[in-house]
Amino acid sequence: MKYINTIESFYPSLSKQEKKIADYIFEKRGKISYQSLQEISGEINVGEATIVRFVKKIGFNGFQDLKLQIAKEDHPIIDNNYEDYIDNIQSNINDTVSNTKSLVNKKQIDKVISCIDKAERVFLYGVGSSGIAAVELQNRLLRFGKLSNAFTDSHFQIMNASITNSRDLIIAISLSGATQDLIDSLVIAKKNKVKIISITNHILSPVAKLSDNVLLTAGRETLLDGGSLIGKISQLYIIDILCTGYALKNKELTMKMKQKKSKSILFKNRSS
Repeated sequence: MKYINTIESFYPSLSKQEKKIADYIFEKRGKISYQSLQEISGEINVGEATIVRFVKKIGFNGFQDLKLQIAKEDHPIIDNNYEDYIDNIQSNINDTVSNTKSLVNKKQIDKVISCIDKAERVFLYGVGSSGIAAVELQNRLLRFGKLSNAFTDSHFQIMNASITNSRDLIIAISLSGATQDLIDSLVIAKKNKVKIISITNHILSPVAKLSDNVLLTAGRETLLDGGSLIGKISQLYIIDILCTGYALKNKELTMKMKQKKSKSILFKNRSS
């Protein structure tokens, strides 16, 4: 593999810390494309700046550039075994749900449900495919009588964050946890003493560090398959857990809302 050969050619001239990074890449290989800079730094106890300098030393523009090269070589877009791709997708989805479930902490889930229940206003932030998850959470909560607002545009997120207060709740959804526009909005909200919950893949990400509670997902995507169903499935699974838990905690309210909806639909059908 080209990136392995490149690192090997530099290996004799690397410092002790740089060799530690190189050895980690040799060991993990394709798994690197799923990891954040913060995760790797924490695992090998080498500073993020040192990792970035190492990456540039071996000829890459930055950490993301290296990850892209690894993804290209270790995770080809088109699998040679055409016959298996349908089964592979099913297997990946099953693995994603199973891996996400293994990260679920019931006490943490209960805390988040309680936060949703107590908040005067609930705001949901997500950009790109995570915005789809934010809108889905908004729609699910509405069915149970809990009003919330999903903001999928970064400019509206910042405007909204600027008028929040300590009685509000923000749920930030981001696979990487490193979307800068989202981080900027959460920094503003944090100054307003807003409680923040994040749904993300990375516990050490900037978004997670700004959060009061973190719900971890396991929708691993490389830079080449961003926007695939895998990431969304992981987020939607967590959302399903939250909404089901919320409904069970508020059974009476949930039943009243169902009855109201049924009456409204019946009335609409009679009127048409």
